[in-house]
Amino acid sequence: MAAPAAWLNQSFALVHGEDGDARRAAVEGWKQKHVDPEWADFTLTVCAEGCPWAEVMAALQEAAPLGAEARTVLVPAADNLFNRAKELPASVKAMLEKPPTGVNLLLVAWSTLPTAPGKALGAKPWTDWTKAGRVLKVGALEPLEIAGFIETEAKRMGLVLQGAASTLLAQRQGGNPGMLKRALEVLDLLAEDRRVNEAMVDQVTFRLAEQKAFAWSGAWQKGDAAGALRALRTALEDGDEPLMMLGQVRREVDRLLRLVEAEAAGLKGGELLTALGLSPKQAFLLDGYRGALAKLKPKGAKALLGRVNQCEKDLKGMAISRSEAPLLDLTLALCRAWGR
Repeated sequence: MAAPAAWLNQSFALVHGEDGDARRAAVEGWKQKHVDPEWADFTLTVCAEGCPWAEVMAALQEAAPLGAEARTVLVPAADNLFNRAKELPASVKAMLEKPPTGVNLLLVAWSTLPTAPGKALGAKPWTDWTKAGRVLKVGALEPLEIAGFIETEAKRMGLVLQGAASTLLAQRQGGNPGMLKRALEVLDLLAEDRRVNEAMVDQVTFRLAEQKAFAWSGAWQKGDAAGALRALRTALEDGDEPLMMLGQVRREVDRLLRLVEAEAAGLKGGELLTALGLSPKQAFLLDGYRGALAKLKPKGAKALLGRVNQCEKDLKGMAISRSEAPLLDLTLALCRAWGR
């Protein structure tokens, strides 16, 4: 879905929402409008993810090189900038209320920012931004929009959804456009005759959920930082709750600590598996836990549990902004600690 031309023309703009595909398309479309490719290396500044307003302001105040029309600043993962709209520094609020000429600014939030009074976009200057068409939402579809979205995407791919296949897909994937598109892309590969029935939807949506749950943990347990971050971003864009994902980490780290206690008690075979909460069919997992423990040592395993606990506190403390930064940091720590 293309971003509206009125939004693309805004020199100061915000895009927010969980639809990663639409968000990336909107960013690229906006950059095409405001960044001259020949001057991009000199006039485009991409701030660090989750950077503070001070860094954004500093980037905006840099002078554009001679010959360039404007300097452009892009702020990815800017969810944290909307924590407390009422507490914006005076200089920041003045700039947002009356954007200066000669600079462009695009704020990109991964989550859908609430617009209710007292919430992220529920106060000035963001309410004025919304009225002026500076804000683009690419988050979850409204309930009445889901069926039409599925039908449009299926038609574009040449798929025929039979019976209650469309209804089942909507029930399983919800109103997240990214999740719906991924499911339809998999169905596109499976449907050789272009017909999709309920059984196929059931199979695909179950497998997508299962694969997503293990792709992230599997990557950081191998020390694959790039794969782990990619899997984490996909899961978060698909609407997975960070605290639920953190529970998966806690279970793995807890097994390491239980392995320390079990080996100290001399447990072996079935008793060892039971102590770790594993079934006989999961005995093959022991090698992975032993390898991680050999690298971390008991002290390191306890320190890793401390990182998990701190991440949970940080996530709960950022519940309003829904910043994923703590989980990103923890993922990298897990890759370093667990990878061989």
